[in-house]
Amino acid sequence: MSYRQFLDEAIGDSPVSTIDVDQVIMRQRRNRRLRRWGVCGGAAAAVLGVTATAALGLPSVGRQPAPAERPRITTVAGTPEDVARLDAAAKAAVERAAPGVTWGTSGGPPLHHGGDPRNGGEDPSNGVASYRGYGTITVNGVKARLSIFINRQQGNRSREAPCVERPEVNQTCRESVGPNGERITLVNMSRVEQASSGRRHIRDNRYLLVHRPDDSGVSVLLESAASTGGFALTAEQLTAVGLDPGLVLAPLPPGVSLAPPASPSASPRQPSPEQKRIDNAIFAALRKQTPGVKGAGDGYDTPADLASVWTDSGGTNSADEYWGQGRLLVGKASGLFSVQIWRTDPGIASLTCGKNTKMYTCTAGTGPHGEKYRTVTNGGTSAERTVNVRRADGSWLSVNHIGDGGNFPLTPAQQQAIAFDPAIALAQ
Repeated sequence: MSYRQFLDEAIGDSPVSTIDVDQVIMRQRRNRRLRRWGVCGGAAAAVLGVTATAALGLPSVGRQPAPAERPRITTVAGTPEDVARLDAAAKAAVERAAPGVTWGTSGGPPLHHGGDPRNGGEDPSNGVASYRGYGTITVNGVKARLSIFINRQQGNRSREAPCVERPEVNQTCRESVGPNGERITLVNMSRVEQASSGRRHIRDNRYLLVHRPDDSGVSVLLESAASTGGFALTAEQLTAVGLDPGLVLAPLPPGVSLAPPASPSASPRQPSPEQKRIDNAIFAALRKQTPGVKGAGDGYDTPADLASVWTDSGGTNSADEYWGQGRLLVGKASGLFSVQIWRTDPGIASLTCGKNTKMYTCTAGTGPHGEKYRTVTNGGTSAERTVNVRRADGSWLSVNHIGDGGNFPLTPAQQQAIAFDPAIALAQ
């Protein structure tokens, strides 16, 4: 299950908002920018001076718990005994990560499995292939619903919806690597809700996906209560839950086998003519700047056609917005490359710079067509560079580039030239 599918199922669509809590959201965005770009003085500079991963709210590999052996399992996959074992393991994982946690049930089990009543109330997710449990927790006065999902075969589904920023729901997304080679995706998201009384509030959600080297996956979703908001668990605590070695399905019973998970490639992307026009403009700009550029296929080091790796999954495409991204390969350097265009100011991008540090550099100025721009680079093993552009017609463009292992396939000048390309624009 991809994080977008998980969030869509658990949260639903985010309502459009032009309400007074916009000021609150803008403060949240501004605070995030201050923390991320290091413009809040010495404290932010100190954060940025550790690692780019730490500055972005993810626990660094150095602070991850030491690798632990998985427990000896005597239960049979898919049986009530195995579900009970996983319930206990999930509860223990949460309590290890947050010792002061309290569970919201009184006299009942901390974790539940309330499935479709047509299935006798049983959650069909609990079987030989997967497990899901949910409960209510409170930590330091912050209440939230916690859902834990274990999948025996994650397959390519963790790449089905790439890690993206979604400003329309105030969402950030970051990736890292765990102590045993796990691929970790962390999503923070805030959305506005309106009660029957007309009062509006912000609900905060945090989602973690851990894709293990053995192809199993653990997803943990934290949904704040409307009455409190905020995050009941920190990013580090949520990551500790997802990495807990007790969250593992029992071995398959003898004679039982599972079909391999369906690959997203079975449903090829079908862009609209307008999306395809912008796609092609981006590909042309990439080839102009770096003639040898290729798409990075399976394993991230296999040359592929650019169009075959380009996706709009997890983003928004409309008459007033474009989103697309794909993995690039130039020589031996690979990395994620994305382009987002807004017809009007999205309210998330800044064109000012903070003080440069060892891990953070920023330049701002005027482009060749009179556009205002800012280029920000965060260093480290998860190096990231973003070019934000405000064009003369009022439209905005953001070109984001993440280099695997700290090495970018594109130079800053090449990335800026693509951001300035007038062909990469929404239709007038």
